[in-house]
Amino acid sequence: MRLIFLSFLFCLVSLKLVAQTIRFGNEWIDFGQTYYRIPITQPGVYRLTTADLQKAGIPVASVNPISLQVFRRGIELAIYIAGESDNKLDADDYLEFIGERNDGRQDSLLYRPRNAQPHLYYSMYSDTAAYFLTWRLDGRKGKRMDVVAETDAQGLTAEPYHLAEKLTVLTNEISINQSNGGPSPFPSAYELFFEEGEGYTGPMLKKDSLVSRTFLLDGWVRTAPEKPHLELLLNGRDNTTHLVNVFSGKTAPGSSPLANTRFEWFNTGRLAFDVPPADVSSSNELTLSTQSYGPFETDRYSVSYYRLRFPQTFSLSNLTRKTINLLPNPQGRSYVELTDAPANALLYDLTDPVHPRRLTAVRDQTRLKLIVPNTETPRQLLITAGTLTPSRLERTVFRKIDPTKHNYLVVSHESLMKPVGNVANPVKAYAGYRASAAGGSHDTLVVTMKQLLNQFSYGERTPLAIRRFADYMLTGKPSSADTTKYMLLIGRGNAYYPMRTSADQYYRDLVLTIGNVPGSDLLLTEGLAGYPANVPAIPTGRINTLNPQEVLAYLEKVKEFERTPVNEPWRKEVLHLSGGSSVFEVTTFRRILDRASETARRQYVGANITVKAKQTDEPVERVDVSGIVNAGVALMTFFGHSSPIVTDLDFGYASKPSYGYHNKGRYPLMFFNGCGVGNIFFGSVGNLSTDWLLTPDKGAIAILAHSGSGYSGPLETYTQQFYQTLFADTAFLNKPIGLIQQETTRRVLAHYSGAYDISNAHQMVLQGDPVLRLFPIQKPDFSVNSSGVFQRGSQKDSVRLGVVVTNAGRFEAGQRVGLAVRQRLADGQMRSYGTKMNNAIAYRDTLFYAFKPELLPNAETPNRFEITVDPDNQIAESEEKNNVLVFDLKAGADGYTVVLPDSGQRFPPDRLNPLLSVTFDGIPLKNEALVSANPLIRLVLQDEDPYRIRQDTVGIEVFLKKPCVTCDFERVTLSGPAVRWKPAGPDNRFVLDYQPRNLADGLYALQIYAADVSGNRAGPGPYEIQFRVQNEDSLSAVQATPNPFATHTRLRFTVSGPESPGEGQILIRNLTGHLVRTLRQPVRVGENLVFWDGTDQGGVPLPNGLYVFRLLLTDGRQKSGKVVLNR
Repeated sequence: MRLIFLSFLFCLVSLKLVAQTIRFGNEWIDFGQTYYRIPITQPGVYRLTTADLQKAGIPVASVNPISLQVFRRGIELAIYIAGESDNKLDADDYLEFIGERNDGRQDSLLYRPRNAQPHLYYSMYSDTAAYFLTWRLDGRKGKRMDVVAETDAQGLTAEPYHLAEKLTVLTNEISINQSNGGPSPFPSAYELFFEEGEGYTGPMLKKDSLVSRTFLLDGWVRTAPEKPHLELLLNGRDNTTHLVNVFSGKTAPGSSPLANTRFEWFNTGRLAFDVPPADVSSSNELTLSTQSYGPFETDRYSVSYYRLRFPQTFSLSNLTRKTINLLPNPQGRSYVELTDAPANALLYDLTDPVHPRRLTAVRDQTRLKLIVPNTETPRQLLITAGTLTPSRLERTVFRKIDPTKHNYLVVSHESLMKPVGNVANPVKAYAGYRASAAGGSHDTLVVTMKQLLNQFSYGERTPLAIRRFADYMLTGKPSSADTTKYMLLIGRGNAYYPMRTSADQYYRDLVLTIGNVPGSDLLLTEGLAGYPANVPAIPTGRINTLNPQEVLAYLEKVKEFERTPVNEPWRKEVLHLSGGSSVFEVTTFRRILDRASETARRQYVGANITVKAKQTDEPVERVDVSGIVNAGVALMTFFGHSSPIVTDLDFGYASKPSYGYHNKGRYPLMFFNGCGVGNIFFGSVGNLSTDWLLTPDKGAIAILAHSGSGYSGPLETYTQQFYQTLFADTAFLNKPIGLIQQETTRRVLAHYSGAYDISNAHQMVLQGDPVLRLFPIQKPDFSVNSSGVFQRGSQKDSVRLGVVVTNAGRFEAGQRVGLAVRQRLADGQMRSYGTKMNNAIAYRDTLFYAFKPELLPNAETPNRFEITVDPDNQIAESEEKNNVLVFDLKAGADGYTVVLPDSGQRFPPDRLNPLLSVTFDGIPLKNEALVSANPLIRLVLQDEDPYRIRQDTVGIEVFLKKPCVTCDFERVTLSGPAVRWKPAGPDNRFVLDYQPRNLADGLYALQIYAADVSGNRAGPGPYEIQFRVQNEDSLSAVQATPNPFATHTRLRFTVSGPESPGEGQILIRNLTGHLVRTLRQPVRVGENLVFWDGTDQGGVPLPNGLYVFRLLLTDGRQKSGKVVLNR
C-alpha cells in the first residue's frame, strides 16, 4: 500500500506558499540574472557549501553572497548564509534553506470548480518540487532568515506539551468521477477536466466491509485538556448515496460508531471529531475503523487521508526531524525544553514559511532549552538533526519571449531533437518548413516541455505550463493582418496514472496534456484571451510520437500534401464509413452520415460522396476501402462503434501491407465519431489513428477523433456542425482545420451546453498540423478530357456529343456554365456552332451538345474541332488551360465519326509490367540463405516504357521483418541513410541499394512492392524472400561435387560472420605434395562455389588420380579435402 507520511509543518508551508495571485508563472523572473534549478523530493533543511556551488558551475569568486536568492513557486524565500558578512564566499561558508516535496497546490487550477480538489497534499503529476538559486545584479541583498537568540527564561514556566500532527495520505489508486448529476444508474459523461472526487486516494472499499488502521500516539499527554482529534477525508467511488460509520477502539473497533457521514456519488465526505481517551490503549495505540452501509447494493468508497492531532510531550526521542506546534501563550514568549535532543540539532520557526526564523537554544546535556518569541498566536517549530544536500543543481536559461512576434508555436521535447540522418534537429526542421514560403511564412517559435515547466510552472511538472505559456503568447498580437496563433505539440502525451511514478516518465510522457485517460489538448487553451469557456483559444494539433524519425516522415507527408495542386479531382472526394451494432444503429448512423453528405454535396465544395456501411450486426465487420483510398479521398468520416485499435466497420491499419494501402501523395483528413479512437494518451503503441498519421508515404495527413466515451446524440450534433463549417460557410471554406475545429466547438456549445456536449467537444483530439487546409479552393476549375467525350446516337447530318465536365474547384450553385463547339478553318479562323448554357457543376456532370458540321472541302486538311467549357471566360477559374479538348471529325456513309485523343494521354498507354530483380551482395539469393550482417541489397526495376522514366521512389515499398515471434513487417524509409538511389537513365533501368547495418542473428524476411510510373506492378504480388544472419565466425567443410569427376567439379563451402572475410584461395596438390593449381576468388558470407576443370596452372589437363586441396581465407581460417580426377 502506498502511503505518504507528512508532518503538519510542510502541509502549512504548501498552503501558504502560493497565496499570491499569478497568471503566467513567469512574473518573478529577472531575465538578466543566472538561475540554477534545485529539484527536491523530500522535506528538510538543505545546505549548499561553497564547494557545492563551485561544482555546479557557479562563479563563486565573483558572486557576493549577500546577493544570493532562493525562489519557490515565484516567491523569494528567506535563507540563511553563514559567513556572508565579508561579502565573499569562503571555503567554510554555506547556504541553508527549508525545502519540501511537491504537493497539489497547482493542481487546483485544473479543477472545476477550483475548490473541488479533494485535498492539496499530493500532486497529480510529480513528487519533485523545484527551487531556484540565483543572485542579484543590482547590489541589493537577498532575503535572509532572522536569527533569534533569546536565552533568558526568567519568569517563564516550561510549556507542558504541544499539539502533534500526523498526516497519512493514501495514494494507491486514482478516482475518476463518472457522474454527471443524473439519476442512477446512468452513463458516464466523462468530463476530462478534474472535478469533485477526482485524484489519488486509497484502495476501493466495499459495502459492509470493516477496514481498520492503527495509530501510535507516541508521547501522548493523557492529562491534557485537549483530546485526540481525528480528521478523515472519504471519497465516493460509485453513483450511489454513501453512508459511512467511523469506529475507534484500543485494539479493535468499538461497538458504537464514533462518527458518521453521508455524501453522494463521487463527492468527498470530510469528518472531524474528538477521540475519547478511553479508546486509546495503555501503549498509546488507537484503532480506527470505517464501514459503509448505504441504501444501495453497492456503496464503494475510499479513504484519502487521516489527520491526527494530540497533545504530546517535548521529547525528541533522538528523532532526526520533528515538528512542534506550540499553543498560544498570553505572555507572548514561550519557554520550551526539548528532551533527548540529537547532538547537532538545528531549530527553526516556520510559522511564516516565506520568512522562517533560525532559533538558538542552550544545551543542557541531552536537553535543549529555548525561548520562542511572538507566541501570542500558535507557532510552528522545526527541529532537525542535520541538513540534506540537493542531488544536483541544474543551470537553467530562461528565454525572454516576445509574444507579439510569433504565430506558430511548437512545443516538443529534447529526445525528439536528436539528429536523424543528415537532419540535425527534426523538430526545428519542421518549424523551419513552416517558416518558409512553401510552409506558409509563419513566425515560428520552438520551445521544449522542460523550458515551459521551468518558465511557466516554477519548474514543477504540470500541463499548466503549456496553458500559461499559451495565455502569455495570446497577450501579444502579431503585426500581420491574421492575428490567429496556432500550436503544434510534437511528442507523445501519456495521461495513464501509473506513469506518474514510472522511472522513465520523462521519456514517455513528452508533452503533457490535461486530464486522466482520456486526455484533452483542447483544455490546454480553452477559455483563454476572452474565448468562451470550453472553446480553444489556440487551434492545437499533436504529433503523437516518441521517435524523431517519425517527425521527419510526417513532415515529408505535409510537404507533399501542400505541394499537391488544389484542383486535383480527388481533393473533392469524401468517403463515409457507417457502423453500428444493431439494425437500428446501422440505419441511424447511416442516416446521420447521409444528412452530412447533403451538406458536403451542396455549395461551396460540391463533394462526391462514397458510402460504405455495415451489412451485418457482427461486432466487427471487415471492409476493403483500399482502392477508394488509393485513388484519393480528401476526407474519411467514420460514425460507429470503435476503440483505440479498431472500428466496428474495420478498414484496418495503413502501415500493414495486408490491407493494401498505397495512397502516397493523396492523404485524407480522418474524422472519427466513436469511442476512443483518439485516445492517444494511454501509452499504447498500437493506436489505430496514430498509425494512419505517422505511417510514411501513406495513411492520413490529420486525424480528428474522439478520445473517450462517445454518445450518438452529441456526436451527431458535432458532425453536422463540423460539416456545416467545413463545407458550407464561405468564411471558413479555405481555413485551416484547427480553425474549423475551434469554430465548430464554439457553435456547438453556443447552442448545446449540457455535460455530454461539453465532454464531447473536449474529447475531440486533433492529431496533425492545425494549419493544414483541407479545401483551399478559391475559384471553380472546369476541365474536360477525351475519356469523358462520347457520341450520342447516330445522325447522318449532325453530331450529338456527350461531354463529361469536371469541376475540381469551388461550386457556386447559381452559376451558368457554357459549352461550345468551334471549328478551326484553313485560314486559322474559328467557326462557332454556338454556346449552350448549363446549370452549375458541383463535381462532375455530363453535358450534351448537338451540331451540324460544315466539313472543309479539302480532304487533306483535317476537320479539327474544339470542345470548350466556358468559352467566353465568363467565370474566373483557378486554371483556364484545361477547358479545351481537340478532336477530328470524319464523314462516312452512315454519318460522322468523332476521332478523340488517346485517353487524354500525351504518350501511348503503357500496359506491360516491369521486371524486378533483387540481389544480395551481388548475387541472387536462395530462400533462407545466409548473408552478412551488413548485406547490400540491390533492387533493379527495368521498364520497357521509353517515355515515362522513373525519377523517384513513388510506387516502390520495401519492408523488413525482424527475427522475433511477434515482429511484423516494418517499412523501410527510402529517404533514410540506409538507402541510396538515383533517377533512371534513358534505358529506364532504376537501381535502388538498401544496406541495413549490424543485423542481429536470426531469420529475416524481405518484402518488396514495385510498380512502374504508370502503376503496372512487377508481378501479381510482392517479391518476398527470407534470409539468415549469423554473426559468429564459422567455416564449413569444403564439399567437391561431383567426386570423382571427369570434366569439372564444384568446390562448395559456407562462411558465416558479420562481414566478408575478403579473398580466399584453394591450393591443389598431387599425392607427391607438388602444388599443381591455385584458385583465387572473393569470398562472401553465405554459400560460395569454386570451379576446377582438372587442369594445372597453365591449363594443361592433369592425369587421373587423387588430389588434395586446402582452402585458405585471409583471416586465417582453413579447411582441407580430397577429390578424384577420373577422365
